[in-house]
Amino acid sequence: MRIFLSFAAIVAAAASLYAADTPPLAILEETGQPTVVETGKLLTLQDSSRKNTERTPAGALAAQVARRGVLYEWVPSADQTRITGGADLVDAFLSPDETLLVLLENVGGKTGPNSTRILCWNLLNNQLVAAFTVPERKLATALPIPGSTRIVAIQQPQEELEQPAALLVIDLKDGTIVQESKAFLEEARSIAVTPTQTFVAVKGDDNIRILRHHDFAGEPGILRTLAPTPRLQLSPGGSTLLIYGEDRAELLSTPDGPGVPELTSTVELSNGFQPVSALLSNDKGDSLILADASGKAILFANGLARPLTERFTGAATCRVTDQKLFLGTDPNEAISFYQLPNETTPTATVSPASLRPRNRGRVFRLFALTGSGSGEPNLILVDHLANIYRLSVLPRRWQKEMIFTAP
Repeated sequence: MRIFLSFAAIVAAAASLYAADTPPLAILEETGQPTVVETGKLLTLQDSSRKNTERTPAGALAAQVARRGVLYEWVPSADQTRITGGADLVDAFLSPDETLLVLLENVGGKTGPNSTRILCWNLLNNQLVAAFTVPERKLATALPIPGSTRIVAIQQPQEELEQPAALLVIDLKDGTIVQESKAFLEEARSIAVTPTQTFVAVKGDDNIRILRHHDFAGEPGILRTLAPTPRLQLSPGGSTLLIYGEDRAELLSTPDGPGVPELTSTVELSNGFQPVSALLSNDKGDSLILADASGKAILFANGLARPLTERFTGAATCRVTDQKLFLGTDPNEAISFYQLPNETTPTATVSPASLRPRNRGRVFRLFALTGSGSGEPNLILVDHLANIYRLSVLPRRWQKEMIFTAP
């Protein structure tokens, strides 16, 4: 038996030369301590000819994060909770300078325990330029800290690994956890991140906590709200904080540095309307989209509440420069295009899966690129299979360019 275990250890050590930051593969039989079972695959290959910063300005976040001379091969983990299959994706976000797309993937399957993979695509050359695993940490929503290479992520509790509910600050340059908040009694429901502080809505608490980045592990400040079971959303430029809950939404101006936001206006919602997602189309807060769990999406603008769709899928984005709104809608996993603030009937509705190259992926996350200015909009779309592509919104027929095709 000892000979067999030694041989297994040698094999595992050899495999680690190729696997990038993968979690443990099996339960430790001697101690009974639970470990994370690897799902999917992430390989790191040294390749001196690989130019991950090609066509990328030195100051861009994609250039700061990219690992030079490294080629990544990624096979996503399977989502065991979907009958129709797909990748076990957790979240995705676009960097403030729009050069980097970051995906979070759950590792370890449905029953856990879990780790989290983080993968970074350079959108200037369409390459996977950084990827790593945060071992034995189950992450949910993540957002970038503007002006840095760091992100804030919600950590979900894992009792078997003695991991509490908390927030983590992770540096994308090397994958290290650089800060960790005090433990929460329950999981964080929602976060909003500015350059100097993070606002947190925790389940079981109707107050908003304020974590200052210079003292992330310290005692948080408190921001009081009248919105029940609140959630958070920042405006595109970060100057307005939206707190929304059942029957009520509050708009607050955020300070330039550490401090408590000030209430500027409130929006009374219809009786019983309980939004679970929100989008601010500009920093003024005068065009607000709220949607509930049933798929009902409402536009609040010019003092009026007007329905947009009853079949919202949860993916939404707006190009701030000209207020072009894009909503994921059913059927056929379509994207509906609206011109704010006046249009509540879509100008166009397109199913990306039907565009060449065709696929069957459902819309997971959607981002509008402001760099296209006043020309035709460009979108970045991640589907539930982990395919990533760029959409050009043209008057006659939208065009699709694949950035990554999931194996």
